Amino acid sequence: MEIPCRALVVDDEAPARGELKYLLKQSPRVKEVLEAEGASQCMDLLAEQQIDVLFLDIRMPGMDGLQLSQVISQLPSPVPVVFVTAYEEHAVEAFQLAAFDYLLKPVRVDRLNLTLERLALSSRDSAARLKRESAPDSSALEDRLAVTHRGQILLLPVEDIRVVEVDGDRVAVVTHEGRYIARLRLHDLEERLSRQGFMRVHRHYIVNLRHVTAVDCFFNSTYLLRIQGLTDLPVPVSRRHGPQLRLALGL
Repeated sequence: MEIPCRALVVDDEAPARGELKYLLKQSPRVKEVLEAEGASQCMDLLAEQQIDVLFLDIRMPGMDGLQLSQVISQLPSPVPVVFVTAYEEHAVEAFQLAAFDYLLKPVRVDRLNLTLERLALSSRDSAARLKRESAPDSSALEDRLAVTHRGQILLLPVEDIRVVEVDGDRVAVVTHEGRYIARLRLHDLEERLSRQGFMRVHRHYIVNLRHVTAVDCFFNSTYLLRIQGLTDLPVPVSRRHGPQLRLALGL
């Protein structure tokens, strides 16, 4: 982790966020402090900003801090998590989730500075190694993708995804059952899903080739893909991506 760092404070209580934000800003190791009042806002900021460390309250309405930490651990580049809570009984479970540290409220300045010092001394490689050694095997989680639906964060089976498309300023994941908002950018999804049978076929579309049922010739050497279970969503293939698609499907 580079110094100084950008921190994100997540707590449903505004006074608690403000107090910790004030303490963090006093440290020369911290260049910026962002804040979020819950899981959804936290995930939005993680998708939009480069966050170096997350200070996370445990007891929050809806998805609590422990559950949110599990979702964050599945991101391509998980952020180090420091739990901040008034309750000691969650400490064991927190460290089982590979928490970087655990602070008790009210946070003491000397204890916070010790955490920041440990973060500064820990390189990105050593932090990633600590995550691999202390967390459960994450390879089984490659088959799920965190998405948002009606204010809730869901873990969607990747095999159920038919299409990923740009929807205005957001990225939507489409399955036979519905439409969900992705937590990652299209480029990041392309990189992650390419290992599981997905292909970028247009600057706005990624498709699961396993669910392609037909390829219609369109105009100017382009195509339309018919997707199983999505009769109202023909997916265009650009000229740029046409040769790669033909090779993949043996056309």
